[in-house]
Amino acid sequence: MPQRFRSCLAIATWGGVGLMLLLIGGLTEVSRAQQSTAPASVDTTQIAFNEAVRIALDQNTDIKRAQAGASEANVQVQAEWMDFAPNLNVTSDLSRRFGRNFSQVTGDFTTRSTDFFNLSGRSSITLFNGFENVASLRQANDQARASEQDLRRTRREVVFTVMEQFIALVESRENVRVRREALQARRQQLQQIQEFVDAGSRPVSDLYQQQADVADAEQQLLQAKREREVNRTRIIQTLQLNPRRAYTFAVPEVQEGALGEKTYELSALIDEAFENRLDLEVAKQERRAAEHGIQSARSSYYPSLSVGGSYGTDWTSRGRIPDPNNPNEFITPSFSNQLDNNRGGGISLSLNIPIFDRLQRNTQVERAQVQAQNAEYALQDQRQQVALQVRQAYLDYQNAVQQLEAANKRLRAAEQARTATQERYNLGSASIVELRNANSDYVDAASQQVRARYNLLFQQEQIDYHVGRLNPVAPMFGQQDE
Repeated sequence: MPQRFRSCLAIATWGGVGLMLLLIGGLTEVSRAQQSTAPASVDTTQIAFNEAVRIALDQNTDIKRAQAGASEANVQVQAEWMDFAPNLNVTSDLSRRFGRNFSQVTGDFTTRSTDFFNLSGRSSITLFNGFENVASLRQANDQARASEQDLRRTRREVVFTVMEQFIALVESRENVRVRREALQARRQQLQQIQEFVDAGSRPVSDLYQQQADVADAEQQLLQAKREREVNRTRIIQTLQLNPRRAYTFAVPEVQEGALGEKTYELSALIDEAFENRLDLEVAKQERRAAEHGIQSARSSYYPSLSVGGSYGTDWTSRGRIPDPNNPNEFITPSFSNQLDNNRGGGISLSLNIPIFDRLQRNTQVERAQVQAQNAEYALQDQRQQVALQVRQAYLDYQNAVQQLEAANKRLRAAEQARTATQERYNLGSASIVELRNANSDYVDAASQQVRARYNLLFQQEQIDYHVGRLNPVAPMFGQQDE
């Protein structure tokens, strides 16, 4: 009795599992049918890789911010140039005085309201200010060059990001293909096992196990498709495209020759990076700008010399002059005559000698020296970072070569093992568990081989990027429609 009870319990358990798997499979098929009958979007934009690079260079916000920084630096250069030019101010004043006041025109006091009008111009130019204007101009030029180099560096970074995301997209697309082929293979095995079960040569538990494997393959395919859509979304974000629209990206095709092993020499790569890396040039320009900042701060120790001039005229309603015909009488000249008679100006030479400013100059110089020292430290850190990035890219490439070799060997072995296990299962000498493990190993090996191939391609491009060879306007891949 206990043995029969356990047998019945096992059959009931496997039957329940099979019923549940059949329900899951049915729901999956219904969902797939609904998706297949859903109307496809007709407003789909196809974008090739080189077109994506152009869009990124035009629309990416990081590049726009870098362009704004470069424009601001150029404006500062223009402002420093204008420090060498004279200034010119024209002022005019119209007023009315009430009550008792003294008139400089008549030379007496009056209690009546008086109108005044003044027009004057003033100009001055700095002859010497301790070479502060020269140092500030050089500092602005260095900062402008640093901003231009930073813009170029940002453009390269964006292009590298687009390339990385396209490689991730083609990798995920290949992974979808592998998962789809695996699902088709497991469905064919399910049909074969169904025939074995109907013929009585295999237990029904094998059928339930294979149904579970098919459901697992469907889930893996859905996960691979989700990863592909995530990679598409990342490209849309980088390109700043409209997320409401549908896009199809022509992913780059990996040529077989592109995956050939290349020979690199680490020391030569580091030297090349020191010559080509734009972030190093930015750090160098910023260091030079900080050194000119010290010169600008030290200029406050020197005297300054400037020359200026002014010229103007005025009018008043109480203006009076002696009558030419009767010297004892006074007349009020007209508006134009007063302006003509009251013209005058002057020239001034100003010398400013700093003696004591509560140590403000010392503070400015010390602050500028600290900034220059920090710029030097930043340059040293950047050189170290560049060398380490190149070293890491070099080691990652060597590892990627070995990973691809191992993945190719594993894929060949997994394919042979799957074929042999399938034949043994057909002959009845292998269990469903062995067949399932062989299939899982093959799918995993195929996925790892895809990842290894594109990882090797990415590591090759990463070496070019970290060395500074990447050209934003040069095409980097052939095109293949997705």
